[in-house]
Amino acid sequence: MDYQQEFDIIVAGGGPAGLAAAMAAAAKGLSVLVLEKSLEIGYPVHTSGGSWTRELLELGIPERFMHPIKTLQFISNKSTASYDYAPAEICVIDIRGVYQYLAEQASLQGAVILTNTTVKEPLLADGKLCGVIAVRNGINTEYKAKLVIDASGFGSTIAKKMGLKNQALSYGNGAEYEIITSGWAQDKTAIMLGSIFSPVGYAWVFPFGANRVRVGIGIVAPKCKANPLELLEAFINSNHEIARQLQPYSIVETHLGSVPNAGYIDKTYADNLLVAGDSAGQVLGIAGEGIRLALEIGKMAGETAAAAIQKNDTSADYLKKYEATWKKKYARSISLNHTLNTIIGDFSDAKWDRVIGVLKEVDPEIILKMMKGYFDLNLITLILRKNPGLLAFKAIQLIKKTISAKL
Repeated sequence: MDYQQEFDIIVAGGGPAGLAAAMAAAAKGLSVLVLEKSLEIGYPVHTSGGSWTRELLELGIPERFMHPIKTLQFISNKSTASYDYAPAEICVIDIRGVYQYLAEQASLQGAVILTNTTVKEPLLADGKLCGVIAVRNGINTEYKAKLVIDASGFGSTIAKKMGLKNQALSYGNGAEYEIITSGWAQDKTAIMLGSIFSPVGYAWVFPFGANRVRVGIGIVAPKCKANPLELLEAFINSNHEIARQLQPYSIVETHLGSVPNAGYIDKTYADNLLVAGDSAGQVLGIAGEGIRLALEIGKMAGETAAAAIQKNDTSADYLKKYEATWKKKYARSISLNHTLNTIIGDFSDAKWDRVIGVLKEVDPEIILKMMKGYFDLNLITLILRKNPGLLAFKAIQLIKKTISAKL
């Protein structure tokens, strides 16, 4: 393969958004090149992998990559709310396994993937994007394409250079240990809230099967200046009840990562360019969830890119249909997640205790819909039918008002 040839599409980033985009475009017969900076697809791990079983199955992810979770707990300093789901609605995924699977599927469709290739700059001709400049195996290399999809993650390399994204004003910064321990139930996950876990943010315990558990702490930066790895180290070695359940333990992996936390960027397209996934801020901030959105919106980007090239029109005017498509399904949820995150970011420990105390009585289906970001009329109907008292809360009032305004 001559990698100096011009491709139809170059995808910057071999994460879920990039691989989904590559798979969709290659399936249409387009020549696609994926450039991934890491030495291997799916590693190092930058995410905890919490997601939703039904939705991932619908997106084509095999069940073998999902570890089922039947019990979800929210824990504050003095209160705990617990919900049981049967069959399991929540799962923790094998990150490397899923990413490698996506890479395999994209490759089988005809996409070419190169690792150890870091995209550095947009390649321009007469001021227009015509590819990327990357460092591959230590050597500067130019790769040409009719269209570029920036799925480079939090760094948003091309989007920033092309003026579509500024420096992040707010982002999640997290640290996680994957440990081996026999003390934690493998079908239970916990989300821990309050300053005893994280000054501004939350902590989590996600079992992964075979006595493996992912335990982590995330903070909202730059509002919080704390080092999440130091917070994690202090917590897991503390005398807290949750920490004691994890002890003794062995650390087999350390994961570090950042995720956008300021909503989506104003514009996700330009001439010869689409932006998808974390690069575009397409993340549900409350749960820090981006993989599910990346898979679906990445596919939208790949399909739009393929159609644009087949019509020989990669102008911004044509590519804007991509933004209209993804916004129709996810813009409201992403925006509400961002707003709600701002509200709960100022909760005191006493406030979290009160909130968790109320959540104890909330129907599990409502919790699930809110965690998934399903902010729609069905959610409001469910609240009115099962837990109308929730409408007294500012956050629920905001959701109701936003949904009503869209009807």
